[in-house]
Amino acid sequence: MKWFSTNRKAVAPIALASAVTVICLSSCSSAAPGAGATAASGSCSKVTALVNDLQNPWNATLAQGMTEQAAKLGVDLTVQNAAGVIATQASQLQQAVTSKPDGILLQATESNGLVPAVKIANRNSVPVATVNANVGQGADVVTFVGVDQKDYGIALAKLVEEALPNGGNVAIIQGVVGNPVEIDRTAGITETFAANPSIKIATTVTDSWNNADNLAAVQDLLAKYPKGTLDAVVAEGPEMYVGAQYAASIGRDDVKFIAGDFPIEVQEAIKAGHLYGTILQDGATIGARSLEDLCSHITGKSVPTPTDFIDLPSITSKNVADFKTSWHW
Repeated sequence: MKWFSTNRKAVAPIALASAVTVICLSSCSSAAPGAGATAASGSCSKVTALVNDLQNPWNATLAQGMTEQAAKLGVDLTVQNAAGVIATQASQLQQAVTSKPDGILLQATESNGLVPAVKIANRNSVPVATVNANVGQGADVVTFVGVDQKDYGIALAKLVEEALPNGGNVAIIQGVVGNPVEIDRTAGITETFAANPSIKIATTVTDSWNNADNLAAVQDLLAKYPKGTLDAVVAEGPEMYVGAQYAASIGRDDVKFIAGDFPIEVQEAIKAGHLYGTILQDGATIGARSLEDLCSHITGKSVPTPTDFIDLPSITSKNVADFKTSWHW
C-alpha cells in the first residue's frame, strides 16, 4: 500500500473521460480475497471506486487508470476520495452500497477498520474488489489487485546487488516505520541481503517517504560515512531522488542510490546518473486491471484469486528509455 507524507508536490487534476463521474467528498495485503459476492452474468455498468487519498500523486495515477478503463468498457464510474480518513471511507462504502452499484473498488485507508463496512456490502450482494491496499480477515472480496510488497523489497535489494557486484556496505532508508508496506518492503530487503554475505547493512534510518526527510537522512549518512565506507543507499520510495541529487552536488559519486517507484523526478535522476535505478509499481495499470477484474466477475467470467499481482520491472539507465511516466513526486 502507498502511504506517503503530505510534503510533496500538488498533483495535477485527473483527466476524466465523459463516462466517468468524480465525487470528492472530503478531500497491504492481509484480507481473505477470493470468496467475494457470488459471480453473476449481470451487467457491469455502474461502479463506485473508493480511493484512499487523491492528493497522493501515485493514488491519482491509480484513479486515472480506473477512469481510462471505465471509458473503454463503457462503465459509469464514480470516484470518491477519503482523504486518508478511515471514518470517511467507511461512510462512503456504506453509502455506495445504498446506491446499489454493480460493484465497488476499494483502496483501503486501513485494513481491519474497514472490515465491518465491507461485510455490509457482502450482505447486500455488492461485490467488492480491493486495489493496492487490502482489507483484513473476515470480509469477502472478489480479489486483491496490486503488488506483493515483500517482492517489491526483494526487487529493490536485487537492484542493490546488481549495482554492487562485488558487495559492499549499504544503508537502508525505510518509509513510515510500522506501516504494513514498510514492514513488507523492509523484510524483502533484509532477507535478500541476509542471503548474500558480500552485502553488509551499515545502518537503517527512516525518511517517512518524505522528500525533506530523505534529504536530511542522506546528508547525515554522507557526513557519517566518508568515501570508501558506504557503497549504496536504498530507499523504499521515490523520494530517494532528492538525496541522490544532493550527493551528486557534493561529488559523492562513490555511492549508488536506489529508489522505489517511477515519477518524472526519478526518471530524470536515472537519466542524469544520480540514481542507479528503481522499481516500477504502475498505478495506472493496477487501476485499470482492478476495474477489468471486477467487471469480469460481475459478468460471470473468472478472475485471478485470491490475488492478481502486477509485475514489478526494474528500471536502470539501460532500459529507462523503454518506460514512460507522467506523474510528479
